[in-house]
Amino acid sequence: MIAATVLAAGASARMGFPKALLKFHGRTFLATILDATEALGVQRLVVVGAEADKILSIHDLRDVQLLHNEEMAAGPIGSIRASVRAVLDHPVDGLLVWPVDFPHVTVDTARTLVDGFKQGTSAIVVPEYGGRRGHPVVFGRAVFEELLAAPDAQGAKAVVRADPHRVLQVPVADPAVVDRLNTPGAYQNLLRREDHFRR
Repeated sequence: MIAATVLAAGASARMGFPKALLKFHGRTFLATILDATEALGVQRLVVVGAEADKILSIHDLRDVQLLHNEEMAAGPIGSIRASVRAVLDHPVDGLLVWPVDFPHVTVDTARTLVDGFKQGTSAIVVPEYGGRRGHPVVFGRAVFEELLAAPDAQGAKAVVRADPHRVLQVPVADPAVVDRLNTPGAYQNLLRREDHFRR
């Protein structure tokens, strides 16, 4: 079984507004990703932290497992650890880790990654676009303990880089996988692109 966790615990300091609550196609970033993970038919988790009250006030999360990042100082790896701990005692073979600032990654792209993991040949599956690795990433149970022990400074990257032979890098035709939305400028660029494509 595959589970998907949405990392929505960050303080969004550079954005100046909770990224989980930004709008994309009329839906919040968080709701957009939850729609995508629902379409995948996987178990769903959401990790909240700094903006938990605001996120919970406008999202109905009764159908997902809600987790709190108790290691905010650790950064994203704190949310990944919370997610791993939540599924350790369940029959979850892989965890799709989807940061909330990648709402525009398509369902088809995510499905390609999940399908790549289900081939059973790699412990980690990452998307690649234009020679760059991106997000979301699938981590198999074989590396769960390594994620729990990963150093804060390097986070999940330390696990991905530890052994290239266990990483399946999947080329995708989706530039969103490398388009992290950290700043107001990046967000405005996304909205301009989407407005252009609608015309």
